Amino acid sequence: MKAKLVLASALGVFLLSIFFLPPVASQTYQQEPSRVKVGVWINSIEKVDTPAQTFSVDFYLWFKYHDIKPDIEFLRGTPRMDLVTEEERPTENYIEYRVRGAYVQPFDFRDFPLDEHFLSISLEDKNHDITELVFEPDLEESGIDPSLSVAGWDVKDFRIYVSEHAYPDETYSQLTFGLTVYRSKISAVLKNFLPIIIITLISLLTFAISIKNFGQRVGICVSTLMSAVAYHIAALSGLPALGYLTLFDRIMLVVYTVFLYNLLVSVQGMRLVEAGKVEEAEKFESRMQNLLPVLVVVLGIIYIWLFGMI
Repeated sequence: MKAKLVLASALGVFLLSIFFLPPVASQTYQQEPSRVKVGVWINSIEKVDTPAQTFSVDFYLWFKYHDIKPDIEFLRGTPRMDLVTEEERPTENYIEYRVRGAYVQPFDFRDFPLDEHFLSISLEDKNHDITELVFEPDLEESGIDPSLSVAGWDVKDFRIYVSEHAYPDETYSQLTFGLTVYRSKISAVLKNFLPIIIITLISLLTFAISIKNFGQRVGICVSTLMSAVAYHIAALSGLPALGYLTLFDRIMLVVYTVFLYNLLVSVQGMRLVEAGKVEEAEKFESRMQNLLPVLVVVLGIIYIWLFGMI
């Protein structure tokens, strides 16, 4: 009888624990991804090929890791990687490469010849997604050689950072590094803008010639216009085929319109002189000359500012 009572009590406690005691939360443990520290030291940028939109670079690349040895691939290039050293250290493993090669870089030339370009290189691990391996930039040791220079460009703003690159089925940790190259403002003005300013001023000298000498005026307008077109084509010869207007293109649109304005004034003056209305022709030329600064400002707003927003 006593045994039955003990059994009944145990059964009752079991039933109470099922219906009245809160369930024990199940604990799931998710393994943290392996963290790999990545550093870069850029030795030189050998060539920036703007027509082909590529650049060649020589740099050291190193990895500090624990359990997973990174097996990387570059996203916009197939450089040569030479092993420099591979060590097993007390706290971490270390592997270093020297990398040389060319990389594709889409350039934005909308601000040419005052353009800047971030020459970037991106890499990912071939086999391990973000749940298994995550890159971390080695900010303390990464950088560029102090003597680094790029022919035709000035250098600034070295950067190295990590982002996530999502594919349809997986997401990978992506490391990106690079630096910004830009054209010197003084050099750009002297090499690209000063010649066209001089050509334009020569064209505008026609306003200093008597309206009676309309043959000389028209000849100067036409010859300077042809010179401007030839210079425009030569200035853009180092760029690839573009589907948009650069800053230089927009400025040249202002110049072409001023040349057309000058030519129209000369032609209209010629017609008035041939009709025997010399005094009226001189007054017309004076009004058009005074209107020229306003025209240049309006054209600058339309072509340079508004077109630059397209």
